[in-house]
Amino acid sequence: MGNGQRDRILSGISTLDQALEGGGIRKGSLVLIKGEASSRKDLFGYHFLKEGLQNGERVVFYDVEASSDEIMDIHDMEEEKGSGELIFVDACPKYSKFFINAVPARIIEHLENLVGVQRVLINPLTFFVEKFGVRDTGDFLIMIRDIAMDKGMVIVILMADILSELEMQSVIDKCDGIIELDTHRGSRGAYHTISIQKFGKGRGNIHVTYVVREGKVMISTHEKIS
Repeated sequence: MGNGQRDRILSGISTLDQALEGGGIRKGSLVLIKGEASSRKDLFGYHFLKEGLQNGERVVFYDVEASSDEIMDIHDMEEEKGSGELIFVDACPKYSKFFINAVPARIIEHLENLVGVQRVLINPLTFFVEKFGVRDTGDFLIMIRDIAMDKGMVIVILMADILSELEMQSVIDKCDGIIELDTHRGSRGAYHTISIQKFGKGRGNIHVTYVVREGKVMISTHEKIS
């Protein structure tokens, strides 16, 4: 890895990394991946964790609500883990409003105490928006972004596309990079696109098309858009 890549974390999808300035995600970043269920955003989270495990990293996964099998499979598949360590944190509130309200503070405290971790996944941000509202969710994002910057982590969060444009912009403003997944349906069937925003200063957005084959994300086209 060259000097220009030492401050980068690979996403686990090589063609996505090629589309990102510098060949990956800059350490100290908060990245939002958002899209509807059919966009298979959970699979992007799976590849992000898997990349770290296969490289011998300690990776952390905060499961705030019952995640899909596409992510949870990594919890059971020993052959995917390589020499790395998966730290799975079941952050699902189970009992009362008190436990629900404690979730953000629990995650922040755990993040602050992590040592030797550069790769974190939180799923889903939708939980925070629904339970606490956009403003308090924004405060949570600011705090975890500060931790990411301080510790040189990449924190990836997944979110369903449920907000108005104005509310979504408030969330986007708190993040260093946005990967927006869309599903389009036409006469020839469905296809998926990715819009990549904010990763590089002065860099135009990137628009790519992808398909999912046998549990792998395959990016088929690259086009830089302004």
